[in-house]
Amino acid sequence: MKSAKSHIGLCGLIILSVISAPVLRIQAQTVHPYGLAQLMTVTEEDLSGTARFIALSGAMTAVGGDPTAVKHNPAGLGIYRHSQFSVSADFTFRRFYQPDRMDTKTWYNRAHLSQASYVFALTHPERVAGVVSNNLMISYAKRADILRNITLNDRSERGTDFNWTETNIDEYGYRHDADFHYAMNISNRVYWGVGMNIEWVQARQTINRWEYTEEDKRGQRREYTLSETAIGKSFGIGGSIGVLVHPIRALRIGLAVESPVIGKMRETDYYTERFVYPSTPENNSVYDSPDYSTTWQMTTPLKVSAGIGLQWRDHGLLSLQYDMQYHKLIGVAHTARAGLEVAVTNHWMIDAGYAYSTLYSRQRASVGVNYMGKWLRVGLAYAHSWSTGQVIDAVYLTQLGVYKTKENKLVLTFQWNS
Repeated sequence: MKSAKSHIGLCGLIILSVISAPVLRIQAQTVHPYGLAQLMTVTEEDLSGTARFIALSGAMTAVGGDPTAVKHNPAGLGIYRHSQFSVSADFTFRRFYQPDRMDTKTWYNRAHLSQASYVFALTHPERVAGVVSNNLMISYAKRADILRNITLNDRSERGTDFNWTETNIDEYGYRHDADFHYAMNISNRVYWGVGMNIEWVQARQTINRWEYTEEDKRGQRREYTLSETAIGKSFGIGGSIGVLVHPIRALRIGLAVESPVIGKMRETDYYTERFVYPSTPENNSVYDSPDYSTTWQMTTPLKVSAGIGLQWRDHGLLSLQYDMQYHKLIGVAHTARAGLEVAVTNHWMIDAGYAYSTLYSRQRASVGVNYMGKWLRVGLAYAHSWSTGQVIDAVYLTQLGVYKTKENKLVLTFQWNS
């Protein structure tokens, strides 16, 4: 699919996949999980990390000095002057709905530890030229927390006949990272770094379909239920490399590349289907399939980030960033980010950010406040995002509907310098 419309359709296919096919001896259309590959090969579904990173909408490739920013550009680790422990928790509220359908618009709530890290700052305070510091960081992060739940309705009235189909798709996916990073500071002007991340994945996709036919080809009423589940686990390794240049006090330039995480996904599928004929109960049937397992290669996208940071003495900074991501299933996705940080006092900072991604036409606006003391730092951020996707039939590539997603996120971060 080379056209822009094809890319949009494929992105919808990644999120919600509905496949129609004959089931056993009954000529009825059923729905199958299209596979966890589509669910887990999308990039980070939501922005996750420290409060400062969230408040700046991830525009930190040229900023550094933050454990989440280091995951995307390891060169930012070289900016640290002190060892630091950091921990963050976030609270997420998501809602999925179809604008042209009547539904309950339920909010789905999640709370979890989003990151924890420790930075070993091995600095040489007396040096102003040459190697000023060699820093190390070990960290954990819940890199992605994908949660989607949506119900599709297809109802039609023909005279006195009333036929309807309802499909519920419930998906979740976690990407957990254990990361190791190293960075070098050269003359407080050039920083470079490398990183390795060990990632394990958990994913599940469940599809429930209900059909009611007032009268089928044999003149019988029929009720049909199908429930299918795919569960997968994976383990993989990836890497990152980056550089950050600080030629003058007012300017920072950052460039980073994150390699795909490559691993093996072990997937187990099973389903249950029930046929009910109210007028002829002897034809009722239930079938529970045996578990079927398979293994395939799971990869995440290649990501390239470039950013520029403009700093006004101690008054604050403006950060602009462009991200490009590529995967064979989603093609190329682009993201533009902007973040602004203003120093209210010597210790209090106010942050704001905005990001737009072509993947699902996602937009995100965020604000935050940070207290930066000598030994203790505390941050609180709020982000709101909204996106639009299409529900695509995977066999016929026809649009079944449009759904919208809204998300609210609160993040709290504590950091201790030593």
